[in-house]
Amino acid sequence: MRPLGLNLYRAATGLLSPLAPLWLKHRAKHGKEDAERLGERTGKPGAGRPDAFPDGPLVWLHGASVGEAEMALNLMQEIGAARTDVRFLLTSGTRTSATLIAKRLGKNARHQYLPLDTPGAVRRFLSHWHPETGVFIESELWPNLILAAQERGIKLALVNARMNARSLHRWKHAPASAAHLLGAFDWIGAADEQTTQGLQGLTSQTITNTGNLKQAAPAPPVNKSTLVHLKKAFGARPVWLAASTHEGEEEIVLAAHRKICTDHPGAALILVPRHPERAERIAALCKQSELPCNRHSTSKTPDKKASVYIGDSIGEMGLWLRLASPAFIGGSLLPALTGHNPLEAIKLGAPVLTGPYHTSFATLYTDLLREKGALEVNTSKDIAQAVLNIWDDTNYAKAMTDAAQSLTEQNVKAPLATTLAAVLPLIGETS
Repeated sequence: MRPLGLNLYRAATGLLSPLAPLWLKHRAKHGKEDAERLGERTGKPGAGRPDAFPDGPLVWLHGASVGEAEMALNLMQEIGAARTDVRFLLTSGTRTSATLIAKRLGKNARHQYLPLDTPGAVRRFLSHWHPETGVFIESELWPNLILAAQERGIKLALVNARMNARSLHRWKHAPASAAHLLGAFDWIGAADEQTTQGLQGLTSQTITNTGNLKQAAPAPPVNKSTLVHLKKAFGARPVWLAASTHEGEEEIVLAAHRKICTDHPGAALILVPRHPERAERIAALCKQSELPCNRHSTSKTPDKKASVYIGDSIGEMGLWLRLASPAFIGGSLLPALTGHNPLEAIKLGAPVLTGPYHTSFATLYTDLLREKGALEVNTSKDIAQAVLNIWDDTNYAKAMTDAAQSLTEQNVKAPLATTLAAVLPLIGETS
């Protein structure tokens, strides 16, 4: 029997569901939804089941945004290598993640936007796709969807679960609902000890601490011809990177770059916003800061007068990290933010800078900062000084990257092996 809290949630989402189309159209008008695929958000299929391996089981992987979608794609590749008869459905919730997934889908896979968590949308979605197995990545816990999948006999796994102290504290206020919802999963793997202990406190299940699955991901790929072209365009100029920045952070980053240009007039900044649709606003900030800029989406070559190159594209972090050093990892300079993953930068040998707000990767950053594999910065002055120190002392830069790589390479294979060992038995056999 469902706890009262979950029954109230189901009733409320059912009552609000008639308003969903209007809400979705409003979001689409502001670029937050794909206007041509709004039906998928109400559970109406935008595609048929994959034609390849028609008798094979369908594995459904869900990752909310770009980082989780990357992990879903990597898991799809590993599962597909172990089970060549399997088909895949990948779901996500953002336009940027959909663009990324579309580039890497094979003939045995489909992408859909995740339906809203209303009873009707969930019913339509599951009735069309009939997945045998569902794999949820990190912290996407939608009660109606998860419980409806369980009721249909779909085997469920929660992979690389990560919850910060704030999220765990919220769940503790509804212990019965938390235990019931988490009990729908046949296996839960946590990315860190904090999440492991927190989830075990909410449920009687055994939670496996796999370690962070993102450590097992390969270094992000790159288009080699684009890399060669941009290296030639930047020439001998020193270049640094501000990656995954959020609103309110660009002003700080640009102020840091102005300070850097005082010492290195030819210096270039590659600025990659977390949400590329904000590029026009960032270009306006560059103009206000008297820093000439180019946008990657409209000018594939940074001109010699451009001090800032805005990387407003999807799935090209491997390019930016190979062009610039050090890498400031955004989402970390303002109290409302919780940090982003530094592992891609570490894998490609870029010294890592982070702001003080990185609770989403608390364990990893704590270890990196302790071992001097990353540097914490708080202000534009801090950022500028850190960049200049790294440029001026190659031994210092190498010591940072060596410490970071040594720390993160210790447990690279274990998270993936443990996760696959748990997920593969949940996949049914070919009929």
